[in-house]
Amino acid sequence: MARHATAEDQTAAEAAVCSLPHQADPGAFKQAMKLIRRRRKYFFATVLLYMPLMWGVNKLFPTFRSMAISFGIWVAILFITALLSALARCPRCGHYFHMNGMSLLYLRRCLHCQLHVTADRNPD
Repeated sequence: MARHATAEDQTAAEAAVCSLPHQADPGAFKQAMKLIRRRRKYFFATVLLYMPLMWGVNKLFPTFRSMAISFGIWVAILFITALLSALARCPRCGHYFHMNGMSLLYLRRCLHCQLHVTADRNPD
């Protein structure tokens, strides 16, 4: 006898294929998206502050040692902000928002489910 697939069987099959967490709470979804945007802002602000910081340090303390120390501090801050933004998880699919395998790409969409970084602001 052939058995017909029911809706229960279909949802069980979908759960087996994609057992990733899904965000049901709208408040938690908004908080997760806000965290992703904030970490992106910290990273890009760190990148943009490099030239003004180096220029200011060079004007105030024109030695190689002071430039090397300030560069080292900047690299440490850049590493921390890049790590924090890379480890931010997508609230829809549960994967890392900016990472796919070993690739770190700062695109405006999740690299797995294509969720836009402003999805909570303008739900289309």
